[in-house]
Amino acid sequence: MAKTDEMKSTDQVESGRRSRASGGSASDVALRVGIDLGTNTSVFQVSDDGRPVNHSKDCVLSVVGFPKAGIIPGILPTDTTALFGDEAIEYRLHLDLRWVLKDGFVDNVELCKLFTQHMRKLINPAGDRKIWGVVGAPANASPERQKEIRGTMVGVLDRIVIVPEPFLAAMGLRDDPGFKGKSADIDPTKHSLIVDIGAGTTDLCLVRGYYPTQEDQISFSRAGNFVDDNLLRGIQRRYPDIKLSKVTVTQLKEKHSYVGTEGRTAPVKLYVDGKPKSLDFGEIVREACESIVPDILQGIKDLLARCDSDSIEHVLKNIIFTGGGSEISGICERVQKALRDEGYDVATTRKPADYKRLVARGGLKIAENVRDDQWQVPF
Repeated sequence: MAKTDEMKSTDQVESGRRSRASGGSASDVALRVGIDLGTNTSVFQVSDDGRPVNHSKDCVLSVVGFPKAGIIPGILPTDTTALFGDEAIEYRLHLDLRWVLKDGFVDNVELCKLFTQHMRKLINPAGDRKIWGVVGAPANASPERQKEIRGTMVGVLDRIVIVPEPFLAAMGLRDDPGFKGKSADIDPTKHSLIVDIGAGTTDLCLVRGYYPTQEDQISFSRAGNFVDDNLLRGIQRRYPDIKLSKVTVTQLKEKHSYVGTEGRTAPVKLYVDGKPKSLDFGEIVREACESIVPDILQGIKDLLARCDSDSIEHVLKNIIFTGGGSEISGICERVQKALRDEGYDVATTRKPADYKRLVARGGLKIAENVRDDQWQVPF
């Protein structure tokens, strides 16, 4: 059975067609899906024989909530033993919340399987179709980590291919409004450097028209959750009497995040000792968000050093930020200025119009074109 690293070029991915037996095969009736299994949010995109299938809930917070002991009947919306995603967050005061991934990787296979089975019900509520899916993995995920991902898809996907998430992001960018139809100079699958800032990991990847090697990828755990941790510590240092949950800290960051020299306000109304109080967390938020910039800059420079002289200028002009961290106000401009100040005079950063579905959309593009003999059985 062919492995994913045998897909040598994006042209092969784009142009390859599924083989079909004359009498019809299992793949003829299988839904194709691209899955971004994320530390904070998981996303899927689906097609049925090449036709997109729209789902109103294609983005799901990667959290499972289990009812606390002694909950009175009727407090929770159903008698189920677990709630998922936004519903779990809504009823969080009465649940024990468990996030299914840690630093971008599967932390508990059985917990993650419970979550992915929920995703399967969203993908195919009737349960009457086979599902063949491409699943993203953090850059340079080890074989052991990839095996854990496959393990969570047993009973969820009938066939699977695992591909690095930044590469899938580059594939998805081809259909993004900000890139679709642009010149070859900014084709994200031919020469780009993807900076994917997720919740658990920041993944950087050189994409140069072929499947990336290990040398083309860098991954580190200073990402969205790292910003959350720094934000919480900063608030606790200045306001030791305030107690905030992980969910509240993340929501605070998502609403007010920014980097740069120009200060901004981040007014927040909280209750301290039971009394309402208005506070400004602007500088604390900025410092927390700035904490990931040095590693991103170093990662970009390390990958640029691995480029040959003929391609480096093309790559420099196409540094693409994606993932939830790309929404930090000013981060593209901050990194571009820092690179140009260090002599990378043509460095240009940009971000897509829809970062949330990039990886899943790229996974679906590959899933629609992978040959039958390239699929693997989850185990």
